[in-house]
Amino acid sequence: QLGIIAYNAEANACQCNPEKSVDEFEKEAYTRVMNNINNATSTSVGWALLLTVMTVVIWVIFIFLGFIKNPKGIVKVLVTFGSFALLLLIIFFATRADAVPTELAEVLDKNNVAYDTFGYNLASWGITTSIVLIGLAVLSWIGGGIYGIIKK
Repeated sequence: QLGIIAYNAEANACQCNPEKSVDEFEKEAYTRVMNNINNATSTSVGWALLLTVMTVVIWVIFIFLGFIKNPKGIVKVLVTFGSFALLLLIIFFATRADAVPTELAEVLDKNNVAYDTFGYNLASWGITTSIVLIGLAVLSWIGGGIYGIIKK
């Protein structure tokens, strides 16, 4: 009886037809939830891409302004940029896989989640890159503190 009450309450809230079967209602609810998830995912990916593009544009602007202020400093900027690009490439090739791991693929298939190798590689690369860059930031922070103590 509680299921029928909940079904009728949901049907009335959604202005659905209470005469529909529970299976039809579940299919509609599933479709509605999946559409909400897909819309939220699209929005998140859109914002991530927008922020990435903005970051690259700001980075290029600052490189250009730095070159105008100090033309000899461009070598330092190019070495830094090259080192960063090389680090990203090394991480990309180190984390690249030819297929999604079997255990993960089984779980994704069981839950009807679409996946592909490119998406898996991209996520793996992003996570590993984040970990490496956080590690470098912590090491730089510690190294800067030690350097400051030694320099005094």
